[in-house]
Amino acid sequence: MNVKGFSLSLLLAATVSGCASEPYPTYAHRQNILGVWDCATAFEEDDISLKIESKDTFLRNGASHSFGIMTVKFAPDFPEITYSVAGTFTWKIEDKYLIQMATDLKIVNLTHPEFDEVMKLQDIFPTKISESSEILRLTETELVVDSESGGGIYKCTKAAKSVSDS
Repeated sequence: MNVKGFSLSLLLAATVSGCASEPYPTYAHRQNILGVWDCATAFEEDDISLKIESKDTFLRNGASHSFGIMTVKFAPDFPEITYSVAGTFTWKIEDKYLIQMATDLKIVNLTHPEFDEVMKLQDIFPTKISESSEILRLTETELVVDSESGGGIYKCTKAAKSVSDS
């Protein structure tokens, strides 16, 4: 083997072994996250309970959108309130983190609009809210992330493709 061939083989071996040892291969994550996901999260703390079910779509161009229902109970003597939540985001994966930045977020009280006079959730969330979540699992069919801001575990399964998607 000549010196040029040996150098090329050494470079190829170093590249392949470097890729094999990378614990969170960004390219695979990026390919796996693309598409439509059925997602859910729920948590309780003190007297507050929250549940979100959404359909989240991640696009190749780094944009995403989410549409769902959020159910919140703020206190034992308050009724459970259901909100429609719709948002558009930018997203990227850095190492083992999914980072999203809201570009638009719309929260509408569906069941008890009278409570919007006391606390309107739409006004509480900043326009450009950013979220970083550790990717616990990302395969072609499953996405599980843990919010760094204390939002809890967010679990998603890949939505079934419709006939028109094929």
